[in-house]
Formats: sequence, C-alpha cells, structure tokens
Amino acid sequence: MSDTASHAAATPEHAAELFSPGEIKQFGVDDVTAGGAIGKMLSALFLYTVFAMGIAGWWTYSSIAVDKAAAENEQSGQGDVEDHHQGAKPSNDN
Repeated sequence: MSDTASHAAATPEHAAELFSPGEIKQFGVDDVTAGGAIGKMLSALFLYTVFAMGIAGWWTYSSIAVDKAAAENEQSGQGDVEDHHQGAKPSNDN
C-alpha cells in the first residue's frame, strides 16, 4: 500500500505520545514567531523592490529625456550652422 494508508492508520494516542502538550504549545508559539518574521521579511523585500523599481523608472525617464533633448539640440544646432555658413560665403561679383 501507499504511505497515505499508513498515515491514516495512526491513532490519536500514538500522535499524543510523540509530543507532550507543552511541546505542542511551544510549536504553536514558534510557528507564530516564524510566521511574523517571514511576514516582516517579505514586507521589507517588497518595499525594497518598489523603491528599486522607482529609481530604475526615474533613471530610465531621465535618460530618455536627456537623449531627446540632446537630439533636439543637435538638430537645431545643425540648422544654425548651415545658416551661418550660407551668410559667410564670399560673393563672386567681380
């Protein structure tokens, strides 16, 4: 048979012999303590993730904005250079 059948055959008297009532109560207290610690750890990791995501989002947005501004300045700067060169051409009216 399977292990499930052997577990079902265990009697409550047998389970009571494994641990004393004081130990069972201590397991419950330890379980609550561990659950609280795990909850605090998961909360801290979640807040760290949100904070890191915010910084990454801000960095991405600012990088895109800087690149876009540099591209616009480059385009407008090329137009100014072309206008400047057109005005500086010597005339051959001689």
